Amino acid sequence: MSSRRDVRRLTVQQLAAFADTTAEFGETELTRPWAETLIAVGVAAVIAHFSEGGATVLAGAAAAALAAVGVNAVRQTDDSDLQPGSEIVLAGLVGLATAGLARIVPTGVGLILVIVIGALLLRAVVIWELRLRSLPSGATRRDRVGALAVSTLILFAASIGVAALVPGIISVPGTPSARPDAVGPFAVIATGIGSAIAAGLLAARMASLRRERTSGIVRDALGAALINGLASVAFAAFGAARLAGPAGLAVLFYARELWAAAPEGERSDPRLLLEIAALVLATAAAVLWIGVSL
Repeated sequence: MSSRRDVRRLTVQQLAAFADTTAEFGETELTRPWAETLIAVGVAAVIAHFSEGGATVLAGAAAAALAAVGVNAVRQTDDSDLQPGSEIVLAGLVGLATAGLARIVPTGVGLILVIVIGALLLRAVVIWELRLRSLPSGATRRDRVGALAVSTLILFAASIGVAALVPGIISVPGTPSARPDAVGPFAVIATGIGSAIAAGLLAARMASLRRERTSGIVRDALGAALINGLASVAFAAFGAARLAGPAGLAVLFYARELWAAAPEGERSDPRLLLEIAALVLATAAAVLWIGVSL
């Protein structure tokens, strides 16, 4: 029980530090690379909002690419000694999420709010990640707990973004996503591929923070991609793709990371397996109960 309390306490502390990073925006100068990156992602989100059909997927991909390229320019300006790393992946996923969420809000204030929140989240995540990677001794256990919480949040947002960008998967009345698009097998498969890529990239990031070997990083990335990809296809096929589906994907990612983070000798511990099984089953029940309507 004490170890669980310690984990919860560390999570709260790390998220508080993450919130402090967000609160520093008013005091930190917005450099030109940051301004260009945020403007580019915002424009891509606006284009995604007004796009139709397959153009929405291209707009989402553009938002992800612009965020990744822009953050790499930010890294070269703010911390040129640091090699490219996971901050580029996180930026791309936040950019993708911003473009997708822009499609499921009404034109007007809702769109502006999504772009502003996406910009704040993008900057907070990247600044936090760059600070984490700059630690001379590497990530500690406390850092990894916070990183898992942030990764799970980003996966949830990115999963919504993927489902919103593929035509017909999500349909919210009064928003651009409500435009009639036939949902075929290719759309369902595309949603699964997008979710698999997002989960695989985030799992590889977590494995690298645990200082695993290259084989371990590849194994974790493929495992997370397979689980989340198949689950995403199932959720999209059965209609649980608006909020319940992405939430289920986030829980599956979190549960798999709990198992992956456990030492080799403890992964078969019945208590750990029971905890993960209970988490997954409870999430599955919730998705089946409210998934189609949410």
